[in-house]
Amino acid sequence: MSFDGFMTRAITHELSSQITSGRISKIYQPFKTDLVFTIRANRQNFHLLMSVNASFARIHFTNEKYENPAEPPMFCMLLRKHLEGAIIEQIEQLDMERVIVFTIRHKDEIGDETRKKLYIEIMGRHSNISLVDADTEIILDSIKHVGLTQSSIRTILPGQRYIRPPEQNKEDPLMIDETRLLQLLDFNAGKLDKQLVDHLAGLSPMLAKEIIHLAGPFVNKQSISEAFLSLMTQFKNHSYEPEMIMSEKEAFSLIHLKHLNGERKTFKTVSELLDRFFFGKAERDRVKQQAHDLERFMKNEWQKNKKKIKKVRKNVNPSRPSTRISETR
Repeated sequence: MSFDGFMTRAITHELSSQITSGRISKIYQPFKTDLVFTIRANRQNFHLLMSVNASFARIHFTNEKYENPAEPPMFCMLLRKHLEGAIIEQIEQLDMERVIVFTIRHKDEIGDETRKKLYIEIMGRHSNISLVDADTEIILDSIKHVGLTQSSIRTILPGQRYIRPPEQNKEDPLMIDETRLLQLLDFNAGKLDKQLVDHLAGLSPMLAKEIIHLAGPFVNKQSISEAFLSLMTQFKNHSYEPEMIMSEKEAFSLIHLKHLNGERKTFKTVSELLDRFFFGKAERDRVKQQAHDLERFMKNEWQKNKKKIKKVRKNVNPSRPSTRISETR
């Protein structure tokens, strides 16, 4: 199961129940794509990780320790200015989208009470975190800037109005009934799992496959309706069974996935599952990216030195004894 709309809904529920009315005490940015908030709520400290890593974007409580840079990035400094000491009033999900909004109350430099919104978009390589004025919806800054050269549909830059990600015009799976579900499906077209993903907001391919599996080997209108509505009832009640499945490829899920085989490990909370699943992977991805960047830098330097050697050869004075210049590879 990917970080789909249902995972976003589950983690939003978990965060809201734990840190609403909590106070943000510290903010760090250990990596270019990651933020860690320390929040004091219910007489304990919570460490909240927000990541817009292109491969491992996520948000959850974490127990891992992260080393912080000596000099905080500019975005981190802006968040500290506006949010440290502030109170979290509300945490909500936008429809069934992978967008979570923190509404935060704080006092400005002259003591007036103001509100900010922190939009966390968990959308793969398009993931972003934006700090927005709650009254004007003007972006103060974002962890990633998206200009016109990167997107002609939606720019994310300081001073511009925050625009929600484009709607997919899909149905809310938690709101539809059996009649509407069957209207959306064409049993003659086949690939019912793909049809579910195409028509229903927030539904990942893995969850769609689970619905088809629960419907049995001979899927019909009654069996798929029963499987779908049973699963939706479980999600509506926030009745989760967080688990990680280890087989040829690791996977994670809010519920027990019967269509997958492999060793399983269960967790008490959604955050514990995500913290365990992503930590090692994100670290390895960072090392791989750093190695790639270093290799690219070395290749660029080698190409530049080759060009310099050619220029030096052309400018050698022919009246003097020639000097052999060798290229170092």
